[in-house]
Amino acid sequence: MKPDGLERAGPKTSREDPVIASLLAAAAVSIVPTPTAQATVTQVKDVQPQIAEALLSCMVKRDGGLTACSVQSEFPAEMGVGKAALTMASQFQVDLMGPDGKSRAGSFIDVPVRIRIR
Repeated sequence: MKPDGLERAGPKTSREDPVIASLLAAAAVSIVPTPTAQATVTQVKDVQPQIAEALLSCMVKRDGGLTACSVQSEFPAEMGVGKAALTMASQFQVDLMGPDGKSRAGSFIDVPVRIRIR
């Protein structure tokens, strides 16, 4: 209200409304984070890929798929490449005819698996 008792039409200004004034003051404050520690640089070595190997023994199914696989050897042993090779073996397909012209279905074969690790 004005001193003469008449109300003013329209919105109040920041001088007339303390809430608006406090919001404007808060918006004018900018918070800049202060660095607490120096930035560190991480250097990544250019490493040659490592080869991990496993040798599986698997039975050949009638459709050329592999079943009943087991790990015969793996290197390096601590990497779990044998377990990884076992997981992939169900997706492998082999020729049913061996080099001697006989069917491989029902026989066990050695399956070497190499995995390149970067």
